[in-house]
Amino acid sequence: MALLVLGVVAGCSFVVAGLVTRAQVPGGHGGGLMAGIGLLLLLAGLTYIPGRAAQFLGNGFGWVALTLLAHLVLAIPEGRVRSGALVVLLYGGMSASLVVWAVDGPRPFAIAVAIYMWVFGGVLAGALVWRWLVRVPRPRRHTFAPVALAGGVMVLTMWMRQGAGIWPDGSHASSAEPMLHLGALAALALWPLAVLAGMLRARLDHVAVARVAAQVDRTPEALEAVLATVLRDPSLRLVQGTDGPPPVGAGRSCVSLGSGEAVLVYDAALDADPALVRSAAAIARLVVENERMRAELAARLAEVRASRARIVAAGDAERRRIERNLHDGAQQRLAGLAVTLGRIRVNDDGKLAGLVDEAAAGLRDAMAELRELAGGIHPVILTEAGLGAALRSLAEGAAVPVAVEAPDGRLSAAVEQAAYFVAAEALANVVKHAGASKVTVTARVDGGLLRLDVRDDGIGGARMDGGGTGLRGLADRVAALDGTLCLESPPGQGTSLRAELPVQERR
Repeated sequence: MALLVLGVVAGCSFVVAGLVTRAQVPGGHGGGLMAGIGLLLLLAGLTYIPGRAAQFLGNGFGWVALTLLAHLVLAIPEGRVRSGALVVLLYGGMSASLVVWAVDGPRPFAIAVAIYMWVFGGVLAGALVWRWLVRVPRPRRHTFAPVALAGGVMVLTMWMRQGAGIWPDGSHASSAEPMLHLGALAALALWPLAVLAGMLRARLDHVAVARVAAQVDRTPEALEAVLATVLRDPSLRLVQGTDGPPPVGAGRSCVSLGSGEAVLVYDAALDADPALVRSAAAIARLVVENERMRAELAARLAEVRASRARIVAAGDAERRRIERNLHDGAQQRLAGLAVTLGRIRVNDDGKLAGLVDEAAAGLRDAMAELRELAGGIHPVILTEAGLGAALRSLAEGAAVPVAVEAPDGRLSAAVEQAAYFVAAEALANVVKHAGASKVTVTARVDGGLLRLDVRDDGIGGARMDGGGTGLRGLADRVAALDGTLCLESPPGQGTSLRAELPVQERR
């Protein structure tokens, strides 16, 4: 009864595993063959029905199932038996065994057939081990391992059992046959489970690749390492920018990633699972495309920064030109008019003295305003003495007390100008809006940055996006130098305007 139950379990396990394999691999023939073997194993249960005919049919179905099972094992992993000699040995041995088994009475060739069965069972088991170690590529060994292990045990025990069942005296049992029969059926019932375990491990590979899809922010180099680990293919390479055909040798395959010349080169054994290759290629394609877009974005940002810096530099150059024109042009002409008015007064008889004095006073005021305007456009002291002197000069002319702490060293002209105009705009806003009683201006170089901080004790409430354009313009100027501008102005607690600018000290 135990043998019958095990036989039914083995047959059902083959049928179920075959149907599952057929559903998961629609284009393959292994699933249908497994299901057919399962049906033959169920029909082999006729052996336990009394009567010569039932036993003959049951054993015949068992022999055919065993032969087809050996054929299926030999076809792993390519799906076909590549050696014609093995096919001849397999089906020739089955035919001879059937003839010997069908003979009643003495069997003069039974010992030879039994030895053949044992030897061929060992050959089948050895073929499985050899295929796992040599023929099956590394990326597929983990899925083939349970099939090879369980299949080797199953084939060896099944064929040894069949060989033990043929003896010259006409009996169908030796002392070892019952134990071999029980072990063979147990191994037979477990082998389909090993096949399903291999399919499950292959499915887990798909899950692992899908998890990699959540990491498309990786660099191509990092993705290459992850895919090589997940797919168990240490030779996998993500090749970009190749000139001509990709480096694909024997046993290698590649798939284009559709982004320039990028290709994914991998072990050809992975082609046995096209869906897995497509998933890996899709992820690699996303990463390569993201990397390309990041490179383009970085290039465009660099171009924008360079253009902003050029705009700021052009504006500064224009300010210097206007300052020079005012100094060399309008101021010189006004100075000439002052000299002329002085001569008129000296030569006058006294009638025009009052008018000349009035005109001279107005001229002096105009010249003072013009000098102040020219200094605001581009202060000469900033160019000649540097940021520290310019900030102290700015504080001296402020309408509120200003304490300045600034270095005397020179920095690049662009950084000094940006810092100066930040301080000038902040002091102008203090006078106009803050109602402050004191202001502190601190500038220091720390860690490759110029840190400028303008603080007041006024009413606060200032905003970067307020009605004026001064702070927004300063933010653009600072950003053009890869710097930052930060405003903190809680109501009733004063205002702090901080600028950080990358610096290169002037030598």
